Amino acid sequence: MNREPMFGLDTGFISKQTAGLIRGILQKRYSIGESSIPLFSSPSPLYPGLELISDKGENPIESRLLVGSIRMGYGHHRMALSVYSHSLKKNIPTYLHDLLAITSPESKAIADIDSGYSFFSRMSAEIGGPVEWIWGQLMSQGNLTSLELSCQLAALYKGLMNGIPKDSPAITTYPLNGQIAVASGFNKIIHLICDNYPQYYLLVPGALNLVQSPSSYTKFIEMGVPKDNLAVAGHWVSEDIVSNAVTDSENRVRRIDSKKIRRFLIPIGGAGAQKGYILDLIRLTKSYLTNRKAVYWINTGDHVKVLKAIEEYLIFQKIPYLSIDSREDLLTFITRHPLRSDDNENNPPVVLFHFPTHTEAFSATDRLIRIADVLVTKPSELAFFPIPKLFIRRVGDHEAASVIRSLELGEGTVECREVMHAKELVQIFTESDDLLLRMNESIIKNTIEGIYNGSKTAVEMATAT
Repeated sequence: MNREPMFGLDTGFISKQTAGLIRGILQKRYSIGESSIPLFSSPSPLYPGLELISDKGENPIESRLLVGSIRMGYGHHRMALSVYSHSLKKNIPTYLHDLLAITSPESKAIADIDSGYSFFSRMSAEIGGPVEWIWGQLMSQGNLTSLELSCQLAALYKGLMNGIPKDSPAITTYPLNGQIAVASGFNKIIHLICDNYPQYYLLVPGALNLVQSPSSYTKFIEMGVPKDNLAVAGHWVSEDIVSNAVTDSENRVRRIDSKKIRRFLIPIGGAGAQKGYILDLIRLTKSYLTNRKAVYWINTGDHVKVLKAIEEYLIFQKIPYLSIDSREDLLTFITRHPLRSDDNENNPPVVLFHFPTHTEAFSATDRLIRIADVLVTKPSELAFFPIPKLFIRRVGDHEAASVIRSLELGEGTVECREVMHAKELVQIFTESDDLLLRMNESIIKNTIEGIYNGSKTAVEMATAT
């Protein structure tokens, strides 16, 4: 059996016969590779200078910076935003290449996998117990076998990058994007690894793989990844947030000193898995909301069912709320609520955000971060952002390592597996100052040291001549 080595490691797991069988099943079920997929681009309606690649559009594909991502939850698109926010700031023409934005049998096959991921993520969060344990184990078993199989299957999906000039520098935020780029023969590929738990599956052989922390780098080296294929870049954070991190932290400190109402930003993840947890948190902390010690800004993203469930619960609990469901109203809200402002006593204690599109949904959280005091989040890609964080229950076991990273940097809490634990931390954040002050001081120090400059570094490396 002849096999391609992964980073010089002979995996020895998947035979040509096995890989061929899997490829045959996919090709038969989805008719992959039976026709060419012409690609075009069109301007992003939200980000001037960004072109969106799809099989529909009016512009031919040229050679320019390519940012690869996938709509699999919100995380990988948020990482992509962190990249192109820096390239657009530098006036670098940029493409966003989303594997699922292209109508084709290949994208249908990938989307079916994503549907299963989202379903089991919600089951894990809502049911807990053995379901959560099984899903956690699956999400932390990205071994050499899965990497080898993914790289072999990437060759099936080359049509998704059809016609893109191979001299375009590519920055990928999901391993399959990078693996397809390698299979397609791109000259320069930089891959951003998504969290802090090293797994072979997250890597792209043939690319420069960037990680967010020294501990992740060390572990990958111990796993046998060559130093030539690996580097520490820093955290994946968008340009607007990182460039204002010191000023925003100083303004948060002033809010603490002035005893202003604590603003808790609570984003619902792309799989919509935190609904039950958030409803319980609202119930347990109702007194802080009604007594004007805290306000909750809950971004339900594009999850209609989650929005309706929270609205119904707030009505049942007799908690006043405001709904914002358009980008224009979001921008008006942000303008009226800078960190330096007071919270009007007539404002409702809960504000719900909901948006019709995926991009508006996840990017709203990035915008709201700059005017919030505390981010309440599962330890996802948001665990690496420069804002004090209260961590709620993770979805997969791999996310636990992101909590550890945040604790190392002094800007996040432990993971609150139980809602009562989160309630106790809300109480600490609202009734005392010390913890929040220390977190903001740590963020200022980390920003000065360049901890949050990972996406900026990636762009500089990709566009260097």
